[in-house]
Amino acid sequence: MPQENIPRCPFEHIPDPDLEDKQIDEIANIIVKLLDKRYPIPDELRHFQSENYPSSIQFLRGVHPKSHGCVKAIFEIDPNIGKNLQVGLFDKPGRKFDAIIRFSNATGVLTPDLEEDGKHNSRGMASKILDVRGKVITEDNGAKNQDFLMINQPVFAFANTEDYLRLERVLDTQNDKPDGFFAPLKLKDPTITEEQKRFILEYIKAENISEEDISRILESFKIVLKIKSPANPVINPLGAQYFSAAPFLFGPDRVMKFSAKPRKELPPAQMPAQPSENYLRETLIATMRNNEPIIFDFMLQIRGKADLNDLDKDIENACFEWNDPFIKVATITIPTPQAEVDMTENIEQCERLSFTPWHSLVGHQPIGGINRLRKSVYQASAKHRLEQDDQLDPRGSKKQKKLKS
Repeated sequence: MPQENIPRCPFEHIPDPDLEDKQIDEIANIIVKLLDKRYPIPDELRHFQSENYPSSIQFLRGVHPKSHGCVKAIFEIDPNIGKNLQVGLFDKPGRKFDAIIRFSNATGVLTPDLEEDGKHNSRGMASKILDVRGKVITEDNGAKNQDFLMINQPVFAFANTEDYLRLERVLDTQNDKPDGFFAPLKLKDPTITEEQKRFILEYIKAENISEEDISRILESFKIVLKIKSPANPVINPLGAQYFSAAPFLFGPDRVMKFSAKPRKELPPAQMPAQPSENYLRETLIATMRNNEPIIFDFMLQIRGKADLNDLDKDIENACFEWNDPFIKVATITIPTPQAEVDMTENIEQCERLSFTPWHSLVGHQPIGGINRLRKSVYQASAKHRLEQDDQLDPRGSKKQKKLKS
């Protein structure tokens, strides 16, 4: 996986780079450890898989493991894009690129799309823009591609590397359940027992959690509650708006966040009365049988140096939402029908694709702590997943790495 050596970005603020590197290494190691726990042997893995997934795919992703489907798309730069926006991928008005888009759930383990208590989870839209021109940071299996990874809310639930490490430690020691991360918030609960209080205080001491840390934990808790709320569910993966959440470079002297917003509402208009555990995949497949193309507007929020008042908040805190207006710069068109979406070969090829924000043109370098840790985490997850899959399915290393055109 050849990589371009790039200097530290002037928009980033890293108080202790060596400490952060150690934290990121530990996170990557835990991710691999969790993958081994989740998928210890093929028989047990197949127990977790839905009948919609091919049995030859043995090991799933550490992040966004449950796919609703991959679709082919066209990514077209606006013909009338302004001169000041003709940067990087967007430097040629009207240019078209082939693309592959994977829709998914963000939970680390396979779960029903709707939890038993009626709560939802974060959804993902990972867009791979193929054969881009220019210098890329990391090649994608020998190709120069630009990945735009998005979720269906404008912020991440965890602010920085320090918080993400605490979360992963909890998942590792508490059977993939994140509740322990939020334990410090229970100290204000008058109903907790002395034993529970002692346990929480010991955890706070062991993790060296400060009052400032607890404030961030509270913010994460509010974001998680909003994600899980039944008030604004994703009913159709092709009909939701998605966001980068984290920032990226927009050329040498500006930064951006991006979003993909559908032009029209797609059926169904409301949740099924009794949704199946894979209702999002079923809805996507049904929608892809139609004859009307699905169109997303691809939009940017852009800031210059003068607009960044606090790097720790604006760049390094992935829970902080920018309030800047979005500017449309491109169109994503998903042609329909695509009957092959539900074919076994297509599903297998889709699952062997690797997505990372670091499949990127140098001019759109991922920045901020969460993006820095994603580099190692996504690499570790992809490497472990594909190596394990190839050991169990020797055909894997010979499989075509791109979807059939």
